[in-house]
Amino acid sequence: MKAATGDSRVAVKLAQGTIGRPVTMTGVGLHTGAPVRLRLEAAPPGSGIVFRRLDRPETAAIGATLAAVWETRRGVTLRSGDGTVATVEHLLSAAVGMGIDNLRVEVEGPELPALDGSAAGFTRALEEGGRVDQRAPAREIRLGACEVVEGQSRAMTSPGEESRFAYTVELPAPLGRMVFSASLEGYREDIAPARTWGFAADAAALEAAGLARGASLENVLVIGAEGYINAPRFSDEPARHKVLDLIGDLALLGARVRGHVAVTAGGHSLHLALAREIARRWGSGAEREVG
Repeated sequence: MKAATGDSRVAVKLAQGTIGRPVTMTGVGLHTGAPVRLRLEAAPPGSGIVFRRLDRPETAAIGATLAAVWETRRGVTLRSGDGTVATVEHLLSAAVGMGIDNLRVEVEGPELPALDGSAAGFTRALEEGGRVDQRAPAREIRLGACEVVEGQSRAMTSPGEESRFAYTVELPAPLGRMVFSASLEGYREDIAPARTWGFAADAAALEAAGLARGASLENVLVIGAEGYINAPRFSDEPARHKVLDLIGDLALLGARVRGHVAVTAGGHSLHLALAREIARRWGSGAEREVG
């Protein structure tokens, strides 16, 4: 990040961040439908985001890392030993958007709350907690050029001085192709409010698979044969939510990503394949000054 004064440019040193005071949230899991209580607390520099299952105190802490990814079906589930925590991507996305690097997340339940299906509630909670700088430089990965392809899905990275994410989504008529691009600077207004979306035609299959038990028109944007069934917050809300998920999935690198990422027709599996390729090429982020 640069700050300009006249013709000169001064590098801004970015510190790691956590929250200043604890915040408690409640809700139900999107897929399990189970009630859940969540408490967000400050964590020391370099610790990253760590989940603890208070309803299963015998289980180990679960770090938000690529190594902990256990399942990516309709969301990201993390595992450590025999302990799991599901649907973590919206909270992780909000943490990135709000500049939170280190966080202790105490969970009473198997899955994080769906809230309204977006990251807006998590963003507000982190704002309520208040961001505080920590005495450690932020970890950063500067992206180069790479590409990951899975069938018709493609993810590409390229160098850049800002963190920018773009997504192309192909939907049936009348909605058609959607393209959305934004930087992290617009996260709170442009990305966080975008909700999880799905097709009405898939509802029965999801129910049969034991998924979407907590889903409703209050927390999912539903697409039918004629377009949106409930009112969208943005005309391109599905593409915006894909960017939200992408940011959350890349948070599992444990570092801030600087550069451009563009994805076409992707999902959690592709996002994580891209994250692993980024880690392979450029490491998991040096603990050094960012500026």
